Amino acid sequence: MRTPYINPYDSRMIPITFEGIVWVPDDQGPDQTFDYIASYLMQYKPRNQANFIPFSEGLSVSQDYGVLITGASYHKNGFNIGATNYWIEDTLNTAYGEIDYLLPFGEGNGGRGPQVRLGANILDQRTVGSSTIAGAPYDTYQASARLVASYRGLVLEGAVSTTGDEASIQKPFGFSPSYTAMLVTNFRQAGVDAYLLSLSYDFAQLGLDGVKFKAAFGKGWGIEDPVTDGDFSNQQELDLRFVYEPPRGALQGLRVEVEYIDWTVFDDALPSDNLTQFRTIVNYTVPLL
Repeated sequence: MRTPYINPYDSRMIPITFEGIVWVPDDQGPDQTFDYIASYLMQYKPRNQANFIPFSEGLSVSQDYGVLITGASYHKNGFNIGATNYWIEDTLNTAYGEIDYLLPFGEGNGGRGPQVRLGANILDQRTVGSSTIAGAPYDTYQASARLVASYRGLVLEGAVSTTGDEASIQKPFGFSPSYTAMLVTNFRQAGVDAYLLSLSYDFAQLGLDGVKFKAAFGKGWGIEDPVTDGDFSNQQELDLRFVYEPPRGALQGLRVEVEYIDWTVFDDALPSDNLTQFRTIVNYTVPLL
């Protein structure tokens, strides 16, 4: 199950998992121009728990409610547009829409010329029914936009985002769809504006197949709410990632990923809080046949 708002969030190997019924097209290949989803998920298992719980419980609501998902998307000639809705009875409704376009001027030279992609998305979130979720009733949003330029293995990305003042985005069911989302923070706090800059390079262009590197820096600032947000409005994060995944040869099936994270939260009244992490993930798919 992988959708913009609900997804495995498996960046640290242990994924979020789901229990329910899903209806999607049989053929979901690269030439598919129209996709859809209709699903009802009863429960999910967070990454730090061994048992499944209702989706409403993940939002600190005592009732036992699942989530109804409906959505569709269209893809053709570098143009993508889609929308998905997530409804949890008497709790929360989350609607997501996205549009992006790959500019056609990079199609020359066998498709190896420079390419530019533009994208924008918005996530609208509001309480529904007789909601007992904290802070109800409220409605909020997070909108973001990005520009991605690539050429010969080099990818440059710039993104900005803004979150509504009324409430933070509730996001316990997967990785954020915001273009400014990073490994630790996704700048979802109420009233926060943010930007992200990233640079990545595929060293296959230099004959080192399977070697990739990415550096990203993001910063957020905005309204500091001592009740709901604490001092998390003003923060910045630096992410460095090295990946080795040989596409052929004796080590095919191996993936080594090393990450360095430096996250800083700024508080005018107190010294800055810092979080530094190193993560190493090694996967190997063993060929049986």
